[in-house]
Amino acid sequence: MVRRTKEEAAATREHLLDTAEQVFLARGVSRASLLDIAAAAGLTRGAIYWHFKDKAELFLAMLDRIMLPCEAASCDLTLQAGGDFEQMLRQAVLQPLQRLCADERTRRVFTVIIHRTEYGDDMLSVRTRHLQAIADWTAGMATLLRSARQQRLIHADVDPDLAARGLFALVDGLLSQATLASDPATMLAAGEQAVSIFLAGLRADRTA
Repeated sequence: MVRRTKEEAAATREHLLDTAEQVFLARGVSRASLLDIAAAAGLTRGAIYWHFKDKAELFLAMLDRIMLPCEAASCDLTLQAGGDFEQMLRQAVLQPLQRLCADERTRRVFTVIIHRTEYGDDMLSVRTRHLQAIADWTAGMATLLRSARQQRLIHADVDPDLAARGLFALVDGLLSQATLASDPATMLAAGEQAVSIFLAGLRADRTA
């Protein structure tokens, strides 16, 4: 009986999160309340507050099921001697886009994050997590670029911190366009080409 109760509670929580994705997508985060989500899920006020104390907690739980775009690319960005720098960079930039194209839930939640979220006072914890994810990704990418510069794999005048910010802007733009595209898979080829162009500008053997 205890196991069944726990399973039922877990199923209810997942149902609420599934419903929240749809409600946030349709109405926007700021215009959707916990009561709206409970009603759409066919549940009571007490049921949703049993699982989530507020909208920010529910939103963060929704993110935990897919990870933020930057968190999705949290591969090891430590470049060892002889490592494939360009492959590592491609993976870090394109992995979030690949995940968005391959998984409908990821695409739906990314769309909510990018286009339907307003960071009001009730969503400060979500904003903090988002900013931290961006900071962690750009710091990791700057470390990778710094190692590549030390190994003379990229041009000596490349500023790793500025290049990392530029790469994040590239990721952010590709994801934004992919969430709006009728067929997000078409953005994969565009992403590959964009990364190739960026790499051409970084290479140590580029013409002056």
